[in-house]
Amino acid sequence: MQYLILCVGKIKDSYYRKQIETCCKQITKKQNQINIMEFPDEKIPNHLSEKEKCTILEKEGKKIADQINGRDYVIALCIEGKEITTKQHKQLIENARYDGYNRVVYLIGGSLGLDERLKERANKKISFSKMTFPHQLMRVVLCEEIDAVS
Repeated sequence: MQYLILCVGKIKDSYYRKQIETCCKQITKKQNQINIMEFPDEKIPNHLSEKEKCTILEKEGKKIADQINGRDYVIALCIEGKEITTKQHKQLIENARYDGYNRVVYLIGGSLGLDERLKERANKKISFSKMTFPHQLMRVVLCEEIDAVS
């Protein structure tokens, strides 16, 4: 299976980068492919209006949407997504493979979240927790989870 993580923001901490690299190596050892594409955060003004928020989400969302094709099984990581177990996640991947998808794409938004159009495009919306985690840590957790289900 091919896995693609599309995310807003860069991993700045070398500790997290090393953890992600280690997970990715483990995933490829299992005859899978994994790629991570990072897109820059849009600058967020101090006093953000709703219109500015929508504009930022739209700009970030367009960059992500341009990388998704019609044959991708898309999983959006978002707070309103359903919490699932690793076993359920593995079943999602197996079902996607059975349905003819050859690439699973995970979406991680910036600090404002994901554009609504991306959530609508997603085949599944999941949440890893009701708590909020730093994006760098979330990317490590996602890579560990992909390793567990692949």
